[in-house]
Amino acid sequence: MGSSTGTGGSMPCILGIDTAGPLGSVALARDGRAIALEGLPPGGHSSGLSAATARLLEAHGLKLGDMDALAVNEGPGSFTGLRIGLAWAKGAALGTGRPIVLVPAHEAMARAHGADASRIVTAIPAGRGSVDAALWERGAEAPPAWGPETIEEGDLIPALLARRARGGLAIVAATPRLAGSLAEEAAEEGIAILPLRPLAGSVAEIGARLLAEGRVADLAGAAPAYGREPNARKPGS
Repeated sequence: MGSSTGTGGSMPCILGIDTAGPLGSVALARDGRAIALEGLPPGGHSSGLSAATARLLEAHGLKLGDMDALAVNEGPGSFTGLRIGLAWAKGAALGTGRPIVLVPAHEAMARAHGADASRIVTAIPAGRGSVDAALWERGAEAPPAWGPETIEEGDLIPALLARRARGGLAIVAATPRLAGSLAEEAAEEGIAILPLRPLAGSVAEIGARLLAEGRVADLAGAAPAYGREPNARKPGS
């Protein structure tokens, strides 16, 4: 499948969507590189996603049907946010006949922050005082050196130190609350806490690679990778 309309024909065009956390965004990648990004309003992922996408595409003379694929942050992340992004992408895919690819949140975070430190820890809240974390020593181009693994928040930094992961180490947390929770102990150990960057550009870039590898999601069966159980449970469960 080629995007021959408005894309120059030979350069794959991917729309990246990230609604997994508070810093939502959409981005456009051409030939495997993000070329533009549009942020979503805080707390307005659902109402702002269509408008932000329309602005982004219009600025480049493109339409949804010109995309080769839609790449979505599949999680872990916010229950509501993940559902918003994937539901929107499924609707767009059905309307345009374009495929979707699912991008792991940890990989998107590692790619977005790979130039900020030689060792990156991606940390995502996992509910009930725990965190889903992974250690990346060569950026997102290689598998993580450790994780993703779910552990107690208070055990994260000791677990990293036990692996002798100290020099050049930085943590990127998916939410401000988690960043604040880790900040004091991280500072004591000389570990930086990085400010979170918008992730849609990395989602689009990774999506381009996954599309080239043929790793397209089944549209009917695609589901978010929540990474934890919901806080609310059905009676008797």
